[in-house]
Amino acid sequence: MNDRMHRMRTISSAAWPRSEGGFTLVEMLIATVIVVVGLVAVAQLVPTSLMMNANNRSDGTALVLAQKQMEALRAIPLNTTSFTDPSGALCPPAATCFIGDPSQAGVVGSPVALFNNFPVIDYSQAPVDGYNNSYTDPNDPTGAVNDVRWAVVTMTNGTVTGRRIIVGAFRRGMKTPTYPVSLDTMVSK
Repeated sequence: MNDRMHRMRTISSAAWPRSEGGFTLVEMLIATVIVVVGLVAVAQLVPTSLMMNANNRSDGTALVLAQKQMEALRAIPLNTTSFTDPSGALCPPAATCFIGDPSQAGVVGSPVALFNNFPVIDYSQAPVDGYNNSYTDPNDPTGAVNDVRWAVVTMTNGTVTGRRIIVGAFRRGMKTPTYPVSLDTMVSK
């Protein structure tokens, strides 16, 4: 019987030569699980990157609108306190917008708050008539509304000698929290 067992072992060993290697079913299962976990992790990055791309586009649009508003306000002569814009790009159509009041000391216009010791437009407050404009970009497929506001500090010495202009632009309707864009400049004689 011992001889018979020895022959069976020899036949079994001959049927499965040890020199041939391969993957077992368990090894294949583990490799598949690792690949699936990696693919799921990468798939979760796609919506995040799309959202970040949309936010960056919104920030870029807000910055361009704030710069456009700032340049328009800087171009207004110091002795002028109001302006109109029939196109509605800088001031609502058929409305009069203001660029400070020499008779009032301090900040005039939209409320201002300090953020890291820099003045920014406070969007938690209601807009002030004559110091804000809502703008919808006709080229934006989402039709999002951009809220542009400004505040002015007029410096006087008998006559107007300068202005500090603070402009903010904020895109309404974002799915994720974003900060408004704020610009600050001085204009003087």
